[in-house]
Amino acid sequence: MGKVINGVNGPVSGKVGNVVFCKWKGIDYIRSLPRINRSRKPTAGQAKQRSKFRFMQDVLSSIVPLVRMGFMNHSPNRTGHNVAMSYNIKNAVTEDDAGYRIIPEKFMMSGGILAPPRETSVTLEENDQVLFRWAYRGKSENEHGLDRALLLITDFDRMLNFHTSGNFRESGEDRLYLPNAKFKRGDIFHTYLAFFATDGSNHSSDSVYIGTIEIK
Repeated sequence: MGKVINGVNGPVSGKVGNVVFCKWKGIDYIRSLPRINRSRKPTAGQAKQRSKFRFMQDVLSSIVPLVRMGFMNHSPNRTGHNVAMSYNIKNAVTEDDAGYRIIPEKFMMSGGILAPPRETSVTLEENDQVLFRWAYRGKSENEHGLDRALLLITDFDRMLNFHTSGNFRESGEDRLYLPNAKFKRGDIFHTYLAFFATDGSNHSSDSVYIGTIEIK
């Protein structure tokens, strides 16, 4: 976008339409933008990156509220969703003969300066609830008892459940139901935990991958 400097009679700076107003060694000049050939086919690398982007969009589409909160303060001038897209495309996607898939251990739903969850575990209970546990000692500057738990259970395909306002960190545990879908014996779910501040700072912790739950 172009801008007028020193009022309406001053010089113009930036892009206006298909031209760019610039200054070089004190001289104002105008150059046109290059034409974009929209019919040009993308290179193999561009096509691959676009397909990877679409894959990650599908993965995150059902947990947008979660990643928006988890990455809210991670990068200035970027939404939490955009940060989650960028990070996980770069670090948590691999490709095999069947196509793209998530590397569960590298996937992150949250990132920030709060102390991450410690000594975590998950247990599948008889009523289709998953028990999340973690340690709390309150000795860290960035570890607050009233931080809220962010919880995620997912198979990275069709079934997931999450919570953006779980129990306080000081409680040491929380529960989340298995996804409300028809799961069967042998199905594998991946579990994640992070914390979000309740003091208005919008800070969060890095998420941790706790491990898997297998339906028996």
